[in-house]
Amino acid sequence: MAEPGEPLTERELEILRYVATGASNKEIAHRLHISTNTVKVHLRNIFTKLEVVSRTEATMVAVRQGWVAVSEVRTVSEEAEEKPGEVAPTPAAEIVAPAPEPPLPWYRRVVLIAAALIAVAAAALAWPRPVPSAPAAAGLLPSRSEAAAASGAGRSAESRWVERAQMPTRRAWLAAAAWERRLLAVGGETPEGVTDAVEIYDPDADAWTRGAPKPTPAAYIGAAVLGGRVFVPGGCTEDGSALSVLEVYDPATDAWTTAAPLPRPLCGYALAVHGDRLYLFGGTDGRQYRNETYVYDPQADRWEERSAMPVAQALAAAAPLGEDIYVVGGYRAGQEQATCAVYNPARDAWSACPSLTLARGGLGLVPFGGQLYAVGGGGWGGYLGFNERYDPAQARWMPVETPLLGGWQGAGVTILDLTIYAVGGYSDDYLSLTLAFEPLPFRIFIPATER
Repeated sequence: MAEPGEPLTERELEILRYVATGASNKEIAHRLHISTNTVKVHLRNIFTKLEVVSRTEATMVAVRQGWVAVSEVRTVSEEAEEKPGEVAPTPAAEIVAPAPEPPLPWYRRVVLIAAALIAVAAAALAWPRPVPSAPAAAGLLPSRSEAAAASGAGRSAESRWVERAQMPTRRAWLAAAAWERRLLAVGGETPEGVTDAVEIYDPDADAWTRGAPKPTPAAYIGAAVLGGRVFVPGGCTEDGSALSVLEVYDPATDAWTTAAPLPRPLCGYALAVHGDRLYLFGGTDGRQYRNETYVYDPQADRWEERSAMPVAQALAAAAPLGEDIYVVGGYRAGQEQATCAVYNPARDAWSACPSLTLARGGLGLVPFGGQLYAVGGGGWGGYLGFNERYDPAQARWMPVETPLLGGWQGAGVTILDLTIYAVGGYSDDYLSLTLAFEPLPFRIFIPATER
C-alpha cells in the first residue's frame, strides 16, 4: 500500500505526466494499454504519495518538481472526465479515419468567410480594455493591470469553501478582522479607486451592514483587534503615497479615533497580534521596501522598533502560533516570495522556517488548531492551484484546497468561530465574494480519481 512521501514509480510518473496534459482516465488507459481501473489505482497511489487531493494539485507538484514542463499543462474540464458506467476503449480497438468530406460549394465558402469577418469585428469591439492602474507605492507594489494580466483565474470544482452573502463593495487590498461574532471589512481598493468603506458581516444572519467610514481612505492595509477595538495602521492613498496614521475603530459605538502614528509611513506591511501588543513587519514607505519590525503598546499608545526582519519586502502575511509570530511570503521587485521567518517577541529574535511550497504575495495567514493556513496570494510569478497548511510538528507545508485557481491577490482573511473567512480580493477583477472554510484538521482525506 502506498505511503505519504514515498517516491513515485516509473509507471506512476508516466501516468502523472498524462494527467498534466489533461488526459482523462480512459485516454490514459488506451494509450498505455491498461484498464481504467488500473489507472484509478495508480492515481490513488499517486495522490497518497504526493499528499494531494485532486488532479490539479498533483499537476502542480509535478510542475514544481520538474517532472512536467509548464507548456505541457492543460486543464481538464469535468465534462472531459469519464462518467460512471462508461467503458474505455479496448487496446485492440482499431481507429478508422473518416473519409474526407467533399469541398464546400463556392457560395457557402463566401457565406462562411463573411460570417468569420463579422465575428472578428465583434470580438475586436468586445475585447477588454486595459484596466487603469492606480499608482501603487511608486511601482513597488503590483498594479491592477499586472494582476489582471497574470492571474488567469478560475473557480475550483474541488473545493470545500462555501460561498456566503456577497460583500456590498467589491474590492481588494482591504483589511479584515473578527470582532465578537462579526467580521469587519475595512478600506481597500475598488474599481473607482481607494475606499473608506467599512462593512460588517453577521454569519448567523448571513448578511452585511455598513459601519462608519474610515476617516482616511486607504488600501494595502491590515487590521487587528486589541481590547475590543480595531487598529488599522498606515496604508496607501489614491496617489500611491504611504500613510503613517493609526486609526482605531470601536465597533460597539461605531466610531473612529486616532492613536499614535507609525514611526514612518508604511503600506503593504504584515500585521499580527501577540499577547496584548500589535506587531507590524516590513512593507514599503513609497520609496523602498522596508524590513523594520514595530510593536505597538495600546496602554502606553506608543510604537517601538524591534529586531529587523531578515529581508526587506512587502505584501507578506503574519500570524501568531504558540510563543512565536510567523511572517510568510511577500513581494519584492516584481517577484513573489516563498520565504518563511519566525519572530519570537520574548527574545526579540528571528529564526528560519521551511519555505512555502509556492511563492505567494498578497496572501492571508491565520492560525487554526495549532497549524497555519496560507490563503491565496499572487499569481504574478506562476499559477496557484491550492492554498497551504503548515504543520509545525512536521515542519512542512502541505496543499489545501482553494476556491479560486490561478491568482487571488489582496483578499481580507481572518478566522471567526472556527471558520476561516476570505472576503474580496483581485482575481481577473475586483471581487465581492465572501468565502468560508472549516479546516476540520482531524478529517481524513481519501483521494478520489473521479467526480
